[in-house]
Amino acid sequence: MATSFPLPLVMLVVGTDHHPFDRAVAWVDDWANANAHRARVVIQYGTSRPPVHAEGHDLLPVAELEAMMAEAVAVICHGGPGTIMGARESGVVPICIPRQSGLGEHVDDHQVRFATRVAQAGQVHLASTADELTSLLERALGGDEGFRLDLAGHDPAAAATERFGRLVDRLFERGAGSTQASAARTVRVISITGWGRSGSTLLDRLLGQVPGVCSIGELRELWQRGLVEDRLCGCGERFHDCELWRRIGERAFGGWDRLDAAEVAALRARVDRAGSIPRVLTARAAPVGDHDVMRYAELLGQLYRAIADVTGARVIVDSSKLPTHSLLLRQIPGVDLRVLHLVRDPRGVVFSWQKEIVRADGDGRDHLPRYGVAAASIRYLLYNAAAHVVRTRRVPSRFLRYEDLVARPAQIVADVLRWAEVDVAEGDLAFMHDGVADLGVDHTVDGNPMRLLQGPVEVTVDDEWRRSLRPRQWAVVSAITAPLIAMYGYALWGERS
Repeated sequence: MATSFPLPLVMLVVGTDHHPFDRAVAWVDDWANANAHRARVVIQYGTSRPPVHAEGHDLLPVAELEAMMAEAVAVICHGGPGTIMGARESGVVPICIPRQSGLGEHVDDHQVRFATRVAQAGQVHLASTADELTSLLERALGGDEGFRLDLAGHDPAAAATERFGRLVDRLFERGAGSTQASAARTVRVISITGWGRSGSTLLDRLLGQVPGVCSIGELRELWQRGLVEDRLCGCGERFHDCELWRRIGERAFGGWDRLDAAEVAALRARVDRAGSIPRVLTARAAPVGDHDVMRYAELLGQLYRAIADVTGARVIVDSSKLPTHSLLLRQIPGVDLRVLHLVRDPRGVVFSWQKEIVRADGDGRDHLPRYGVAAASIRYLLYNAAAHVVRTRRVPSRFLRYEDLVARPAQIVADVLRWAEVDVAEGDLAFMHDGVADLGVDHTVDGNPMRLLQGPVEVTVDDEWRRSLRPRQWAVVSAITAPLIAMYGYALWGERS
């Protein structure tokens, strides 16, 4: 009686990156079609086109994925360090097909560079063509010991991690040391959160005048306002003409042209918006994570580290305000996040949202968005409530009222920086005197028109709303935002001038 034996397992793992990797799937699927009698082929294809001949799964639970890699005679993967390390932890020397940006498989070619280096060190087998892949698979099915790691007597995870760590250290010692140091460096970020028209641009710029503090404006808008629309930087130059941002782009991504600006702007719009708080909060809870959130956080991490490296700043001030942006910053390893919740009397905020304000960074024909009384009031309530959620996420946080800032600007700026563990030397606040701030050049990417001002600027409370907000509007705002009015220490019905 004939005995049937299970076929050896060959698997492809493409990870969770949102870019399709159809090339790798097609190579392995074609091989599976030609070798169906010789091997069981499983493809984890992510966002790529599903295989036709092989067994396909868009995602696999971590435990099942690890068990299958440990069983496989050959594991094929993309060039992500995490996937390579996962394969080696399972006792496999993987076959690596790095993603290429020119084929739309990634935002840059860091996988090509990394995979080439680890292949030279003998830690992976590199396949650059379908024929090379076929040759490597023939060796693996033939029992070549170069595709397995001997983990007998060792903790597989600890051993693989130790070896991989030593490898990475050696690679960066050979010429990528600055990148290694950048990735490991802690970047301190003050994230101003809350709702717009609350004085965030003023606070951002005042903090940015202190030596060692970098004011960048609303960074979440960089992809659209900077890369796509090429609006004015705070220095007065177009974004793509600004030397500082050019150097930051080179440092972070090898140049802004290496990114698909529209694609990244769309990615930001999917994960960094008012309704995405639950998604961001649970991004790491799923077995394989939320690849959109993880990818966007990775891009932000590269960007923040580049800003810190290029400017030499001790702290970066980001006035993006949207609470989801602060939550995304929590996802980035190496970011020492401080959340500064800034509020203003809701009647003043709502009145400001009704003003017609020309954008100072465009051609003079477009305006900042406007909201009606009820819409602005509801947003004030929701966005500030979301900011309270951020402040409960084990992040150092501080509450600040706009009215207190303009009443005592030097004291508030000093207090905020001390809270952020930035030493303020005697003379660092000399730019503020007698209710005036002498503002220098900043490189903010978005914000209200005052981000472009330089020279003496009067720091005084804007209370036009007390004279101009109509009684009915006053009543609507007060009714909708009453819970926060009381919480923030404002008079419920207030006094009109």
